[in-house]
Amino acid sequence: MSLDVAVAFAQFLHATHDWEWGNVHAWPVLRGVCEWIESRVVETRRGFEIHGVNGIAEREQTVDNNAFVNMAAIRTLREATELARPLGHEPDPVWQRLADRLVVPLDRRTRVIRNHDAYRVNEEKGETPEAAAGLFPLGYECEPAVEEATYRFYLGLADRYVGSPMLSSVLGVYAARVGDRARSLELFERGYADFLLEPYAMTDEYSPRVFPEMPRAGPFTANLGGFLTSCMYGLTGVRPSSRAPEEWGERPVVLPRGWNAIEVEQITVRGAPARLSARHGDDSARIEPTG
Repeated sequence: MSLDVAVAFAQFLHATHDWEWGNVHAWPVLRGVCEWIESRVVETRRGFEIHGVNGIAEREQTVDNNAFVNMAAIRTLREATELARPLGHEPDPVWQRLADRLVVPLDRRTRVIRNHDAYRVNEEKGETPEAAAGLFPLGYECEPAVEEATYRFYLGLADRYVGSPMLSSVLGVYAARVGDRARSLELFERGYADFLLEPYAMTDEYSPRVFPEMPRAGPFTANLGGFLTSCMYGLTGVRPSSRAPEEWGERPVVLPRGWNAIEVEQITVRGAPARLSARHGDDSARIEPTG
């Protein structure tokens, strides 16, 4: 959806600092999506709400305040506000106000971010970890207690979901982030390795083990991209931002059981060669220049 695209443009700008390209190509997207958000919100006593949306899970009925949609809107509004001046523009002050007051459906008792306002576990596609996906790979920031409670809640539903397209490939990150290395390894095996079809290791859309009735469809790049994103960003805790690249590692490195390190020998960060290293137990991943 447009919100995902806007966040991706922002991440690309943080990673490249290509301001000329950003002004021509990225800024119209960021500005346009923020204007769309402004046109869709409804102000209530709770703050600003977005009604009648779908979200990641395709449903017959729309919902109000889908967690992923609203979290993506907040990220877009904040990124556009931060990137406006480096791109030669003035941010609209309304954007920050919307970001600060946009509703994220939080269960106050359990501290779990709910998939939407009227969310029930037994509803249609109720096991889809939409709110957890708002934390990763989207990158919405919240209190550590809320993050952990949300990851744990949707991990509790993972056995009902794993084998489905796209988000199965990131379930192992959620387990790693709550410190369960054995569960992380299991979910990467079931959420990605089981999708590989021999003899060419092609990535299927559905896990053949879970959905043997589904036609084989691949290479399914959403699952492949999800696994690579999980390794390079999720398990390492790296998130490109306006900070210096050596500060992009935001959390201690916890890897699946039996994994010692993730090493990427050559990456390009803001036009310069570098390497990425994340060893299990490190305080954070390291991005080091190599040029």
